[in-house]
Amino acid sequence: MRNGQEQDCETFTTAGICPHNTRSDRGFVLLIVLWWLALLMFLAMQIISGARTSVLIAANIRGSAAAEAQADGAINEAIFQILTQVWKVDGQTHVLRGSQAAIEVRVDDEAGKIDPNVAPAVLMQAMLRACGASQKTAAELAEAISEWRSLDLLRSTNATKASPYRLAGRSYVPPNTRFVSVDELGLVLGMTAQFLTCLEPHVSVYSLSVPSLQTTNDPMVRKALLEAYPYDTPQPVAATAPEVAVIRVTATAQRTDGSQFRRIAVVRVVPAEPEENFIYKILHWEGSAD
Repeated sequence: MRNGQEQDCETFTTAGICPHNTRSDRGFVLLIVLWWLALLMFLAMQIISGARTSVLIAANIRGSAAAEAQADGAINEAIFQILTQVWKVDGQTHVLRGSQAAIEVRVDDEAGKIDPNVAPAVLMQAMLRACGASQKTAAELAEAISEWRSLDLLRSTNATKASPYRLAGRSYVPPNTRFVSVDELGLVLGMTAQFLTCLEPHVSVYSLSVPSLQTTNDPMVRKALLEAYPYDTPQPVAATAPEVAVIRVTATAQRTDGSQFRRIAVVRVVPAEPEENFIYKILHWEGSAD
């Protein structure tokens, strides 16, 4: 005796269809469809998430680019204001309002810093002492800085200068030329990261002049000057280059969308030597997105 299910299946055998098998197939197909829908939903969410991330990245790039452009514009505005003598080189902060941004601009005089290219050894030694170097270390480093920037035939030769660097395993020797950046001081034999970090805010390779108590407001520089010249001894004429005017302009643009960019420019606004058609000259240009 066969059960009803087998009889039903035999009834439909000639047509090749069994109702019970059809229900099973339909369930299997439904399961596949549900899996495909889940997969499609997952892919859609990934695409939407990726698109949203791309939009945010594009907005950040656009905001950073706008902040950079506004900071650059503020640098040019500051140079113009200095050239027309509307602004003073006094370290005061000026606020410029731009499209969806506020830009803070500060103009400092590089002449208030110590230039290792022209500073007497006694002044560099005093500056190093202010940074915590011992008397012996400060004297040796100041001498090494002097030897780096110039060749004194009366005291030494290139061969004797190179010897300590070779013995220390350095792949270079003093070039006997001016320092082109403050970071180059780090290459001088005996200079440490600690001393260099201390010196950086107070030295400049662009001023080509020796500061005095009357021309600097930098406390560290004033301290070094008082130690180097305790009796206000006149500074050597040879150490002072022709009068120049070099400024450092710092512009920080802050946008309403949170983007920020800082531009620093060192600019010569008076020629070191007579030059036709001179307006100003960019000596250093750097920027960073904060």
